[in-house]
Amino acid sequence: MRRALLTISTLCLALLLVAPAVVLPHPHGDEPILFGIAPQQEPEKVRAMWAPFFRYLEKEVGHPFAFETASSIEEFQKRVLEGRYDIWWGNPLTYVQVSKRLGYQAIARDTTRIAGLLVVLKEDGPKSPSELRSKKVAYSAPDAIGGTLLVQALIAKAGVAPDQVETIYTGSHDAVYKAVLEGKAAAGGGVPRSFNALPAEQREKLVVLAKTEEVAPQPFAVHPRLYRSVVAKIQRAMIKLNWAPEGKDILQSIQYKEIVVSNDFDYDVHREVAQRLKIPF
Repeated sequence: MRRALLTISTLCLALLLVAPAVVLPHPHGDEPILFGIAPQQEPEKVRAMWAPFFRYLEKEVGHPFAFETASSIEEFQKRVLEGRYDIWWGNPLTYVQVSKRLGYQAIARDTTRIAGLLVVLKEDGPKSPSELRSKKVAYSAPDAIGGTLLVQALIAKAGVAPDQVETIYTGSHDAVYKAVLEGKAAAGGGVPRSFNALPAEQREKLVVLAKTEEVAPQPFAVHPRLYRSVVAKIQRAMIKLNWAPEGKDILQSIQYKEIVVSNDFDYDVHREVAQRLKIPF
C-alpha cells in the first residue's frame, strides 16, 4: 500500500514537472491590460495617434490591450489617482502622486524633455509675458506640469503674479489653442507635442511667445498588480521600437524620437517642483 502511494505521488510530481505552466499576465486573467493615455489632444485624435503603437504591443507581448483616454485631462488624472489603469502615460506630477500612494512605477519614457510653451496669436497678440497682466490665460488643467505649472512660473518671473491674470481651464491642450485662436484668451499654455500636432492652418496663426525650462517627460508607469514578467515584456517591446522595422513610423505617430528605460529617480525633480508649489503628494 505504501509503495502504491509513493508511486502515485511520484507520478503526480512528474506530471507537474512536465505539464505546461499557465501564466496569466495579471489578476484579471485573460482580460485586456487596461492602458490609459492622457488626452493632450481631442480623444479621437489621441486614439488615432496611438493605434499603431497598441497593435504592435499586442503582437510583441502576446496579450490584448484596451486603450482608454478621457474627455479631459482632469478626468484622466482622477482615474489614474483611483488606480484604474494597469499602465498609463501622462503627467509626471500625477506620477509623483501615484507612485507614493498606489505604487505605480515608471518603466520607460521619451528622450525629449518636457518644456512648457506660452502661445499667443501671431497677429495682434501680446509681445511679452509682462503684457498679460489683467488678461485671460488658458491652461488645460490646474496641475499639468508642462503646459500649466512651468508656464505660470515663467509668467511670474516676468513680473506678473498668478492673481494678476484671469485663469481659465479648458480640459485639453487643443482646447487651449482654440481659446487663443477664437480670442477667448490672450495667451495659452501648451507643450511642443500638442502644439506640433495642430493642423498647419491653425498653427500658422499662432506663435510661441516663450518656452520654459525643460524637465523629464511623461512616463509610462505600471501598477504593481501587473506581474513583473509581463512588465518586462512590455518594457522590452517598447525599447525594441528603436530598431524594429516598423518602429520609426510608430514612434513618429506618437511624436517620440526614442524610447528609453526609465525609473523613479527620473522624477525627483518633479517632487522638488511639487514641494516648491506646495502640491501634496
